[in-house]
Amino acid sequence: MTVPPKSLPLILSELRIATTQQHQLLEKRIPFFTSDQALYTRLIEAYYGFYRPLEAMLFQMAMTIPDLDWLIRSKTPSLEADLYALGLDAEAIKAIPLCRFGLQIRSAADVLGVLYVLEGATLGGQSMRNGLYARLGIDEHQGGRFFAVYGTSTLVMWRGFLACLYEVREPAERAQSVVAAEATFKAFENWLERCGVLQ
Repeated sequence: MTVPPKSLPLILSELRIATTQQHQLLEKRIPFFTSDQALYTRLIEAYYGFYRPLEAMLFQMAMTIPDLDWLIRSKTPSLEADLYALGLDAEAIKAIPLCRFGLQIRSAADVLGVLYVLEGATLGGQSMRNGLYARLGIDEHQGGRFFAVYGTSTLVMWRGFLACLYEVREPAERAQSVVAAEATFKAFENWLERCGVLQ
């Protein structure tokens, strides 16, 4: 059994231990280093098909979490803006297949477990953004808004999320967050596989 580091809040340690391998394996398969704009467009379509229904599921419960600032955390508007910038029209965006989730969102702990994955992806995206922009000839106004969604406030938004996450203290609630995070990673991998964008 792996013992969580004592220097981190239990919930963050448990989430990292439970999902690090999933995260690393999936990250290697997503074509972040492509210079093929058609593949990139398909990737953004796949992200949109995942984020839009998932964020709709999170909305009601997420709005009840103090200081989460859910309305500025939603990535769906940025993905939609990217799709328009990449040449899709409203009809094409409406036709993008949407992921169906088995995950049930019943509590703030569930929401925060899912957001550990989504907010972590936003944070991690900053390290590859400039290279992605250079290879594809895009920027935050021309197809790459999703990777710059918080702009210079990325670290502030991550810390704000962690402050909410650290309120998940009870063992049963922590377990719910971990299950939700693991399920989100698995659903994302399965969805990207189905969309044919993984390497």
